[in-house]
Amino acid sequence: MTDASDVPRTAGVRQALLDQLAYLIDETAVLREHVGRIPESVLEGRPIESELSFLEMYVALYLFDEKVYSPVVARLAEGKDVFLDVPGEREILDDAAPERMEIEAVLDHIGTARTGLAALFSGLDIHAWQTPVMIDGAATDVFGLARHVIGHDIDLLRRAATRLHESRLTSRREDIPK
Repeated sequence: MTDASDVPRTAGVRQALLDQLAYLIDETAVLREHVGRIPESVLEGRPIESELSFLEMYVALYLFDEKVYSPVVARLAEGKDVFLDVPGEREILDDAAPERMEIEAVLDHIGTARTGLAALFSGLDIHAWQTPVMIDGAATDVFGLARHVIGHDIDLLRRAATRLHESRLTSRREDIPK
């Protein structure tokens, strides 16, 4: 249980994590402004078969929010124990079998899914953030769960950015400046 003297510090950390969770919505808004310049071959291509395409990375972002993280936070809100075994990205894509989607629709799904997830986290009482959570067999709490979600975002977004940086975005002799 959080000591009364820890509540202001805990509340500040909680708010910082909530702000960081919401950042994905801002990130997708920025991408929406430029996505029309990304060739379909870059959106759907894979440098090697075992890697996700750019589009699949973004589909994975909303599927994790919808299928993995939101149900876990909802269980926490109900006062239930949480034991989360995080599936692999390929596994969640294969299990959900998302239909072929345009990137704009994927960005819409990300915004909706992340808004819902952020609302679930926001709805947890400050003391509930100390609730024990198991992630892949490791003990943590709701703060650790939020950091895990943010870390997953960072990993996927970094990989997507690297993919864009390494891709040829035009058929012209000189590529678009990056």
